[in-house]
Parts: sequence; C-alpha cells; structure tokens
Amino acid sequence: MGKKNKKTNNKNIMKAVKISTIILLIILVSMIGFLGIYKQNKNQMTNVVKDYSYSMAINGARNIELVINTDTTEVIKDSEGNVIEDATDEEIEQNGYVTEEVAVNSDEIKTVENYNKTKEIIEKRLKKLGVEEYNISLNTKTGEIIVEIPEDDKTDTVVSNINTVGKFEITDSETGEVLLDNSNIKSSSVLYNTETNGTSVYLEIAFNKEGKEKLEEISKTYVHEEDETTSEDNIVEENATEEQDEDKATEETAGKEITMKVDDNEIMTTHFEETITTGKIQLSVGSATTDTKTLQGYISQAQNMATVLDSGNLPIKYEIEKNQYILSNINEEQIRNIAVAIAVLVVIGIIVLIIKYKAKGLLAGISFIGLSAIYLLLVRYANVVISVESIFGIAIILILNFIFTFMLLDKIENNLKENKENVVNKATVETYKKFFIRIIPICIMVVAFCFIKWIPISSFGMISFWGLLMIAVYNVVITRYLLKVSVEDK
Repeated sequence: MGKKNKKTNNKNIMKAVKISTIILLIILVSMIGFLGIYKQNKNQMTNVVKDYSYSMAINGARNIELVINTDTTEVIKDSEGNVIEDATDEEIEQNGYVTEEVAVNSDEIKTVENYNKTKEIIEKRLKKLGVEEYNISLNTKTGEIIVEIPEDDKTDTVVSNINTVGKFEITDSETGEVLLDNSNIKSSSVLYNTETNGTSVYLEIAFNKEGKEKLEEISKTYVHEEDETTSEDNIVEENATEEQDEDKATEETAGKEITMKVDDNEIMTTHFEETITTGKIQLSVGSATTDTKTLQGYISQAQNMATVLDSGNLPIKYEIEKNQYILSNINEEQIRNIAVAIAVLVVIGIIVLIIKYKAKGLLAGISFIGLSAIYLLLVRYANVVISVESIFGIAIILILNFIFTFMLLDKIENNLKENKENVVNKATVETYKKFFIRIIPICIMVVAFCFIKWIPISSFGMISFWGLLMIAVYNVVITRYLLKVSVEDK
C-alpha cells in the first residue's frame, strides 16, 4: 500500500513539474509578447523586440511633392558646339571655347513618356526598399509627382532615394569617354565578408551580356602593369652596394585608369589588377568594422545604392518641393481603447472557461494567453502591416480560438463521461475535423485576401492567415499537451 501511495505521489509531482514548466514558459513568452525586452542604450531603455508595422491610416503618412528641377549648369563647348568635359581657363582662352548656361532638364526630355517612366522607377524603388503601402499620383501636364508613404523609422531613408537620379558611369579618367553605364547593369546586391579585423560590406554589380563583354575588354585595357628589367646591365654584382640594388629593382608603371561615377559624382578612380571574366565587380563600402551600428550604416548605404542601380536611372532630374507629415485621423488613445476592449473580451472568455470547466478551463485559459502573445510576436516578425481592418482581424482570430478551445474542452468532458481511452488525443482529432471543416469558406476568403494589393484588405488577409495557422499549430502542441498531462497523467 505504501509503495502504491509513493508511486502515486511521484506521478503527481511529475505532473505538477510538467504543468508548471509549460506555464512558466507561457508566462515568459507572454511578457516578451506584451511588454517586450528592454536594453539600456545611451542612457535610455529601448525595446529590442521588433516594433509593429503600421499602415498610413494609423501611423500617419509622409507626403512628398516632386517637381522638375529648373536649375541650370555651365557647360563648355568648342566652335562646333561639341561639349568639352573638362578644361582650364587657359585652355578655354587658347582654343576659343565658350561657356553656356544650359538647363539641367532640356525641353526635349520633358515628355509624358519620361514622366511615366519616372513614376515607374520610383515605384520599383519603393518596392525594393520594402515599402508595402504607398500612393503615387502624376500630373502629366506639369510632370509633378506626389508620393505618399507611411511614417516610420525608415521614411527618411526612403525619401532620400526617391529623387536620386541614379546615373551610373564608368569612364576613362583622362578623356571622359563613357565605357559602361546603367544600360549595361543586370543586377546589384550586397555582400559581406567577416575576417579577424571585422566585417566588410561590398556592393556587387553584375552586368548583362553586353556589359560583361565590355567589362572584360576594359579590364584588359585599364590593367595595372609591372615592368621588370632583366638585361645583363641589371644583374647585381656580389659586391654591389645596397643603394645600387635599389636602383636596379623592379620598376612599376601604372596603366590607364577608369573613374566610377554616380550622378556625376566621382566615387573612385582606379585600375584593374587583372582581367575580369565573371561580369561582376565588387565595390567596398566603408571599412571592416566590429561595431554593429557602424556595420548597419554601411549595409544600409550599400542597399540604397543597390536599389537605385537595380531600378534604373531617372530620365528627368526632380527636386523635392514639399516633404510634410500628415497626421492620422486615428490617434493613439483610440487604438489603446480598442486594444483594451479586446483584452477585456479575452479575460471574460477565460473566466467563462474556468467557471464551466474548472482546472481544465484554467489551463486552457493560460494556453490562450500564450497563443495571443506568440501571435503578436509572429505578426511583428512576419512584417504584417497593421491597419484598422487587420485589428478587427486579430479580434476575429481570438474569437475563433475561443470557439475552438470551447469545443475541445466540451469534447474532452464528453469523452471522460464515456470512459474512453486517450481522451485528449481523440477529442483533439474530432475537434480539429469539426472546427476546420466549418471554417473552410473563411480559410479560402483569407487566402484570397492575401493576394489583393490594397493594404486594408491584404493586411486583414495576412493577419488572419497567420492567426489560423497559429490556431492549427499552437493548440495541437501546447493546449493539447497541457490538457493531456492534466487529465490522463493520474
């Protein structure tokens, strides 16, 4: 009898340990999901957990008005009207060159076709920079473009890339002849290389078929050369002095050099060490570093450049006329009130479960809280845009999960009354079949909404999709196990 009691006590202890462990994990995840993780950063505590991505309707928007640049630039021309890239005052006087003020954007390029092309390029840049919600309008008469994007921590970076022309050229450093330009670029990407002295960031530019052939030819012409003197006169005698050795050492002669430019700004002047047959060149961005913030800065710089090069160069040069923040009609207090209302409904639901199903209801309620916390973390790291519609999507998912939990507990109660074996597992299978068959139309609708490009609908679809996935996976792993330990481990 004593052995039996001891065995029962040990079993109860193990049961308590299992349940306590899972509950502690749920509490930990819930603290992270609802409160975050705070770390000291420059005399202030910052949350290291990723923030939510809000739509323009909630977080406000940045309104950018782009107008055609009306500036003029001074150019040098010869007697035949040819543009001279560079000339000193003395050369201008000797050769009879003349200087003229020329508009940055000539009348010839101010066409509807170029206006539309500019709009398309800006759209490409916004997509590559991860801006999911935006509005672009074009005035085909004046060329004016208005861009509306969400206000967040990357808005300023996005704005700085919108009106960048993105003109890329590799030229002869002496003559100014254009050897490669945007039309030769296939793609660009950001690479990393970690060594003992830190991590280096590179911008890799891959050229198309024509560009690859040109690059190979250029790298043969503009290559670093070494000439070594090997005649008998250069043979060093055994008793030669150190000074004589140095005089007869290897002599280096630099070959022709190329200049790399972006928007007519010189990035570097260099030569090739060897012939390039891969059709790719790598440009170092910054220097090797172990500082995370500095590294992120280099990565951001390289990604911005890659975005500009991949999207193509603007046919017309624009300038930002207005850059203003538009306040949302929905304030923080209203969002907070909605969140509180949802939380109150969840608490009421859990209380109902506890009253009806006692201990099993309590465990299911704790599991419900854990699902809510993980769901909110998943929404953050899945980069789902939170809109007003998606907030109601969250509420619907929580209601569906409550219905699922209620059905599961009810089925367990019925199985216990009928003295069935594997009570929880059987109840789980039956509940899953009954629940998900009933919501098949909802699942189809949610998947369809995910592919609609209008943010209010697509955000509702995405947030509902991840929520249904959470209900399917989380409950079979956590809720089922908690109830199984509680009911069957006796």
